[in-house]
Amino acid sequence: MADDGKRVAFDRDQYKKVQKLVTDVETSSADALYGTDGYGIDSDLRAQPTEARWEVAVKVGNDVAALAGQVRTFTDTFTDKTLPDFNDQMETAEKLFDETDDLSKADAQGTGKP
Repeated sequence: MADDGKRVAFDRDQYKKVQKLVTDVETSSADALYGTDGYGIDSDLRAQPTEARWEVAVKVGNDVAALAGQVRTFTDTFTDKTLPDFNDQMETAEKLFDETDDLSKADAQGTGKP
């Protein structure tokens, strides 16, 4: 984009840094679900053995398993759907930045999005 002093110029290098950050967050979030010791964060994670009989221990075990399941569901959605969709939108925006010199006059035609 031309910079005539009235508009902000598109900086591809800075934009690529943002795209890399999104990809790094996606990768590190997915990696965080699995420990190097073989444990993973999902509904099988327990704070107490499943055979626990003491009511408090059973409750803690069930609550931790429920929380871990929610973390897993959220993180899977975040890394499998939300971030990839966001990255796709960033690529679409990058194409638009390349194709136009004045975003105020641009429209959604040709971007593949309604």
